[in-house]
Amino acid sequence: MATDDPRPSQPATPQDETPASSSSTSSSAETSSSAGSTSSSAESTSTSTGSTSSSAESVLLSVSTAATPEDAKNSVIYNCIVVVFQQQGFPTIDDQSARIVWSTIDDNVIIFLGNGIASCITGKGYTCPALAPVFGTLKEMNQVTVVSDLVTGLASLVKP
Repeated sequence: MATDDPRPSQPATPQDETPASSSSTSSSAETSSSAGSTSSSAESTSTSTGSTSSSAESVLLSVSTAATPEDAKNSVIYNCIVVVFQQQGFPTIDDQSARIVWSTIDDNVIIFLGNGIASCITGKGYTCPALAPVFGTLKEMNQVTVVSDLVTGLASLVKP
């Protein structure tokens, strides 16, 4: 633990370390009670948190819209793509702008991806056509697909 303390360096003891779960609120509460104050800092913290929460709620509501059935379907499709690619040993897809270079994927993996994604989507209550043959064609034609475009394309094929 590096500090700007001018005292000679000493090994840290459990008393010197502040547990991660301790917060400034508990030290503030101790300071307040030792000063004879009857109001606890926890009360003032909850009051300020309440106004912060209300402010955060207003901000987030101003940039949000009501969910549609299409939003739910797109979310299911995207999540299925992410899960199945990860199950096949690919790095986690954490951005819809990621690109899938089909020609670099082994034929057996293409089949597992197509079947896995279709099965996942079907398991969420939607009907989905067979995807393995289509993914195979994308590979044969040396195609690259952006994940967001894959979601959009699949959404047009997947029925509620």
